Amino acid sequence: MDISVTNVLTKIEEEIAQAKQSSSPQAMREHIYAVRALCDVILQQRSQNVTAITIPQPTTTERLDIDAEANGPSLLDF
Repeated sequence: MDISVTNVLTKIEEEIAQAKQSSSPQAMREHIYAVRALCDVILQQRSQNVTAITIPQPTTTERLDIDAEANGPSLLDF
């Protein structure tokens, strides 16, 4: 899936606007973290002339089979 850098930059602008309008520091931090993640997506591209960001799609959807003796799907269930 290709997403244009322009679309990502537009989303960054939206998150900044929402951060400015936030009523609580926690909400502002959440929007700033979203901006950070979106910036990281752009910066991780190797090419200097990036016009689109490619997001790899999962190739298979494998389901983990759980036998009757298992406690559940969570690794934290003992």
